[in-house]
Amino acid sequence: MARFRLIVIDVDGTLIERGKSISPRVHEAIARTQQRGVYVTLASGRMYLLLEPLVEMLGLRSPVICYGGALIVDPVTREPRYRRGVPLDLAREVIVAARSRALPARVYIDNRVFVDRIDPNAFNYESLTRVRATAVGDLLAFLQDDPTHLAVDAPPERTRSLVEEMRQIFHPRLHVTTGHPLLTEFSHPSVHKGSAVAWLARTLGIPLREVLAIGDDWNDVEMLHCAGLGIAVENAHPDVLAVAEEIVPSVADDGVAVALERFVLDRPSIKQKG
Repeated sequence: MARFRLIVIDVDGTLIERGKSISPRVHEAIARTQQRGVYVTLASGRMYLLLEPLVEMLGLRSPVICYGGALIVDPVTREPRYRRGVPLDLAREVIVAARSRALPARVYIDNRVFVDRIDPNAFNYESLTRVRATAVGDLLAFLQDDPTHLAVDAPPERTRSLVEEMRQIFHPRLHVTTGHPLLTEFSHPSVHKGSAVAWLARTLGIPLREVLAIGDDWNDVEMLHCAGLGIAVENAHPDVLAVAEEIVPSVADDGVAVALERFVLDRPSIKQKG
């Protein structure tokens, strides 16, 4: 069995149940993994500000993958190590496509979120207040440079069909996916969690065969393909279960801890370079 030197973990649905905290068993397994000289990091569609409490709680020191791979942040300095946004002309096309479907778009620029308006009666109101979105009146007029990330909000029963619909329109000009019940997410065509994992492994001098990745949703598929070992938690979407090389118990049953105990903590300790 390979020795894994880099562990990359999706957050919502994998590390934690949405709206809940990290379980003691998972927390302990991650701490023990880092004590063995293994790099551990998170890969999420979230912005860094929403990941920072988890990063601090877990004592992570490795660069953190945000916005599905569009931004990689050094948790020590809080500065970006990598950034590749959505081309401005395509971002505007997405906003127009959303409006034609009577759906709101949201634009992410670094750690800020911008929308046309915030309606307390809208289905996505709680989501927008959580990220402290700023209403600008008209996103098309407001947006003058490439945004870091872009998303279209839809009711949860519509999100996956909207992803497929937007892929028909924008592939291969943009990468379109989802990792959130309300969001259809857009990034540069070369940007996804898999590309971010490859960049991070290369930066750390680690072969991809020594990377272990754990996920549960569509935006994790490329990451599981890229890693030397791609693992899905049991509650993952069927498409993710289909591409995973290993399946561990669900997030509710501490699947991340099981994966680390099985594939990392039963191996001899290793030392990080540098």
